[in-house]
Amino acid sequence: PATPQVNKVVLSRLIDIATDKQIDSSALMERLIAQNPASFNFHVPLEDGGVLLGASPELLLRKEGAHFSSLPLAGSARRQPDDVLDREAGTKLLASEKDRHEHDLVTQAMKTILEPRSHHLTMPASPQLITTPTLWHLATPVEGDARENENALTLACLLHPTQALSGFPHQAAKELIAELEPFDRELFGGIVG
Repeated sequence: PATPQVNKVVLSRLIDIATDKQIDSSALMERLIAQNPASFNFHVPLEDGGVLLGASPELLLRKEGAHFSSLPLAGSARRQPDDVLDREAGTKLLASEKDRHEHDLVTQAMKTILEPRSHHLTMPASPQLITTPTLWHLATPVEGDARENENALTLACLLHPTQALSGFPHQAAKELIAELEPFDRELFGGIVG
């Protein structure tokens, strides 16, 4: 079969880490929360006895009544220990044509999905900067009111995975990932909530 044509593809890799001692997932979660207090932190027990834990600054979808919000992220830069260099890193990210283009691919895909399923969809034309302790991110707040027949789970499943996790065009990127990655992504970039 022909290789799918994509503008962007996001590949992943697996890393196995062996430890001498059992990892205390509760203690690890406490440290994760302390280091990422503004993130969406999660600790999910798995059927095999393992635990999926993590912290993400990205909000895929929140729905209260008919109103929903999302905060897609695409485009990142490392934080710097020096305040001046750190601000420069953020400014450089915001001015990066490559990062802005990739961020726009994500937000436009979300708009295509959400617009026909909502009223009053609002999305600024330009992204804003948000920070975590280690990274700057381009972010675009998205808000709207879902149509009566739309629920949070359906909308989240339509949005996931965003192009920030797969690529663009979405289906072609997924096909290329399946062709190039020698493993099943399983829970990589999964949604929790």
